[in-house]
Amino acid sequence: MPSVEPPTLATHLLTALLPPELADSIQKHILHPRSPVQIIARNVLDQAQSLLDTAAPLLEPLFDRVMMLLAENQGLVGVIASLVVLATVVIILNWIRRLLMWWTRMAMRIATWAFLLALAAWIWERGVFESARDMAVMGGKIVGYLAVIKDVWLQEYDRYEAQQGMAGTRGTASGQRSR
Repeated sequence: MPSVEPPTLATHLLTALLPPELADSIQKHILHPRSPVQIIARNVLDQAQSLLDTAAPLLEPLFDRVMMLLAENQGLVGVIASLVVLATVVIILNWIRRLLMWWTRMAMRIATWAFLLALAAWIWERGVFESARDMAVMGGKIVGYLAVIKDVWLQEYDRYEAQQGMAGTRGTASGQRSR
């Protein structure tokens, strides 16, 4: 009679998220107690435990000495604790920054590829010549809009220089008064 193991959280998630064949394969080859992965994991844990048991008597006097020194210099303990907290905060903020940058790059890549695919689909649907004509029309409208924005910006810049008592012309260097 085969042994029936109680379902674990990993087993439940595998069966809920993956196809049955893949979940069974993972259960059989990775999560089963007699699978090579589990045997290696147990061996690594046993080796680590034996290393810890061997090193504990050697490191215990050193640890006791460090604790005695820390008890004698409690001001130093406060400084060290503050530095540890500061280092931990910096490390965590660096992780957050890296995570945000990764997601930002991922979003930009997705947006770029989506734009390129939409452009290719548009060209495929409309044809090359119609698409080129449409792009020329849109490009002309964008250039016209940018020219209007440039004119408004230059008018406001001249008005600002006049208010500040500057020369009021774009020919003089910015920040120099006329003589």
